[in-house]
Amino acid sequence: MKNDLKIYSALEKQSAVFLETFSLDDAPVTEKIALNLGMDRTIVSRILNGMVKQDKIIKINTRPVIFVAVNLMMKKYLLSEYDSLDKFIENVKENQSDIKLKQIIGWNRSLKKQVQQIKAGLMYPNNGLPTIIFGKSGTGKSFFVHCAYEYAISAKIIDSDAPFVTINCAQYADNPELLSSILFGYVKGAFTGANTEKSGVLTKADGGVLFLDEVHRLSAEGQEKLFTYMDTGLFSPLGDDSKNVKSTARLVFATTENESNFLETFIRRVPIRINMPSLEQRSLYEKRQLIDNFFIKESYSINKKIEVSHKAINLLYKHVYNANVGEVKNLIKSIVATTYSDQATNEIIKISTNNLPEIFYKDIENSVSNGIITTSVSKTYDSMQQSSVVSGEENPLFIKIKKAWKYISEMDLQNIRDKFKYVFIVKNLMNHLYFSIVKQDDILFNHTITEIQNLLKIMHYGEDIYENSSFVYGLAVYIKYILNEGTQPIDLKVTNKLQFLFQKQYSFVNSIQPLFEKEFEIKLSSEDKLWIAMMACNEELMTINTSALIVAHGYATASSIADTANNILKFPIFHGVDMLPTATAEDIIEALKTTINRINPKNGLIIMIDMGSLEFISKKLISNLSYPVLLIDKVNTLSALEIGNYLQQEISFEEIVKKINGQSIECTLLNLTNNKTNIIISTCMTGIGTADKIQKLLMDSFENLIDVDVITCEFDKLQKGLIDEEKEKYNILGIIGIDDPHIENVPYLGLEDIISGSKMSGLEQMLLPVCATKDIKVVEQQLIKNFSLTRVIDSLTIISPEKVMSVLEIFITKIGKSSDISLSNKQQIALYVHLGSMIERIVRGSEIKKYKSSNDSIVHDSIFSVLKHNINVIENEFLIKVHEAEIAYIREIIVN
Repeated sequence: MKNDLKIYSALEKQSAVFLETFSLDDAPVTEKIALNLGMDRTIVSRILNGMVKQDKIIKINTRPVIFVAVNLMMKKYLLSEYDSLDKFIENVKENQSDIKLKQIIGWNRSLKKQVQQIKAGLMYPNNGLPTIIFGKSGTGKSFFVHCAYEYAISAKIIDSDAPFVTINCAQYADNPELLSSILFGYVKGAFTGANTEKSGVLTKADGGVLFLDEVHRLSAEGQEKLFTYMDTGLFSPLGDDSKNVKSTARLVFATTENESNFLETFIRRVPIRINMPSLEQRSLYEKRQLIDNFFIKESYSINKKIEVSHKAINLLYKHVYNANVGEVKNLIKSIVATTYSDQATNEIIKISTNNLPEIFYKDIENSVSNGIITTSVSKTYDSMQQSSVVSGEENPLFIKIKKAWKYISEMDLQNIRDKFKYVFIVKNLMNHLYFSIVKQDDILFNHTITEIQNLLKIMHYGEDIYENSSFVYGLAVYIKYILNEGTQPIDLKVTNKLQFLFQKQYSFVNSIQPLFEKEFEIKLSSEDKLWIAMMACNEELMTINTSALIVAHGYATASSIADTANNILKFPIFHGVDMLPTATAEDIIEALKTTINRINPKNGLIIMIDMGSLEFISKKLISNLSYPVLLIDKVNTLSALEIGNYLQQEISFEEIVKKINGQSIECTLLNLTNNKTNIIISTCMTGIGTADKIQKLLMDSFENLIDVDVITCEFDKLQKGLIDEEKEKYNILGIIGIDDPHIENVPYLGLEDIISGSKMSGLEQMLLPVCATKDIKVVEQQLIKNFSLTRVIDSLTIISPEKVMSVLEIFITKIGKSSDISLSNKQQIALYVHLGSMIERIVRGSEIKKYKSSNDSIVHDSIFSVLKHNINVIENEFLIKVHEAEIAYIREIIVN
């Protein structure tokens, strides 16, 4: 143990030097540590590798191997092992500065756009861009700006000793002349009492950040005096307009007013405008995080644990704070202070409803859930938890799940279809993570468990599910992981064959997805849903293959009937479709189409309706569906319970019709389970060879997503029309090709129109009868990629097109996630083709170094910054350097 401490201490010192220089001469390698300590190299190597296994230090598998010790905050965002030094350096640089912004609760959720905006304003060349933050009092504007200032220092945008100067303009609202003198300084004799020359805060903030709070209190004259500085970087002190003073201060303004309170000429000069949401506009999860975080900080201040009763904490969570985050902070400080004064000698400070201010008494009297899931246990806050709650998840959680995904992906590629092998990996890992990695006293984690149980109860799942500790705890661990996944996304993908292997469980996850995403403010990817499906594999999940809809006129009539029936039947069988009393038959059709699209029934559909023509619905809605549909008139709670009971007993549609006959209920059974094959015809006037290429392109894009065959047909033959035999054999969804053969009642789409995006809605309408909207979106992206691949293959000669496409897909996905860049299908295709050719040129040594004859004309805007920041994805893979001129041409594709 003594040796461990000596070695770690030496490693820490050497790592600090290495993290400054990233020079191999300073790298902490075994030989250097052993030499410095005068210890045997083998012993040092063994102890260092032991520390890696304990996840205390980082290992870089170079020659020789490098070991690095980093602080706990940074460790949370780095991997335990790296295959290359370049990847480690890239990862450190990506996170080193961003950690300052990750102090802000909501940095990757409700405040994600705001964080991106403040970064863009600070990073912009030539002293950044003036930035103004709009938001009500108490929304955290000042804290937000201070974190941004710390980020700018960490990211080396400004020097480490750069000043941060704050002026609250409200303090000088009655004396605009004084405010001007404070901002710009003055010369001797500028006004009565100006006996000496004095510099202003614009000078003091030179090289740093000047933050003007409550800037709406700045007079029109004061705003005008800032024009020159914002335009030129120069200003004049009071009393001497001929004198020009230079400053490189970055300007950040904050205001509780709207834009109309400023001169239009002032606002026009402030390109970055940030809107801070009120506390009630943010997610419930973030609201709870903020409250928990303030209690932890108070625990640190008084150096004692704080226990808050479940009633008290629920009232704090549900209370509406009109003065936003500032009110929460001050209120909790007041509650803790008054309670502490009474319990100063206690080991734990205990807070109950009796310790809450009078403003909460009304909340107690009107204690209604208001849709907020509450906790049923008290909460204990400990200052030792501060880092884990504020900073995110422990690194091992991410590392172990990522390794498991990699193993699952490899098994999937080897076509292993034994579902229990996958279940064994997932369940054992989640049990291990729960009992060894996740802290059992983690406040937010315990709250997540309670919320999951309540959500499952709300959805009418039985005790076998919501009281199943193994499943609920595993789900809580995975949600905890997702909540921090945005910092280190996993790129591994699995095939749809694996999804089909867990089809029953996947249906269960689809049913809980909307509520879980809304409650936890997360987005479940297909991989996330598959993981949860594998966790649920051995549970007694009751699933019903048939979807049932209740359609009724009234503001909540259908929802009420559906909810009541689901509650009694203890299973979410029905979906309510509420229609306004004035809704027409056409309105009902549109609402049903939307709902059917969302739930994506596979094996059958029941539609129960309070009034309307069943014949009209059957003709307009379900003519292209490939599963049986049972239409039932005169719906009410009693009939819904009866139908729901039949579905739970797995009684066939035919038997249901027999049972309800004679009950004055009209019903229509449409057996749409015919043997017709769903097809799309590919054709081309230039010959069957081109049609074959279109067929392959479509089939590759549809694979594992849509159950549709694509068949080729000669254009001349197709023009003569379809014969009866073909009409009987096939359900023809449409024709896709280069030329329109004009077949009656069969829609045609041009391939180029689909891929460019101009006719994507046409493809959606063509495929909707046989698949869900979300699958069509995936097909769209596949078409873009596959179509671009054929073009790129034609142009590349010395590098692998497949490798190019995989790298470009990562690059285009990354830049597409930026709030500054929105890519159409046409732009994505253009980028694939242009970038593929660009890589080929640079590899051949024919890179472009001049943009339109002069690099002076390059526009260094936010789009250029996003491209430049992500271009290393391409550079690192192909060992090339992409010059700014090349990036400017890429930007041109996006802008134009």
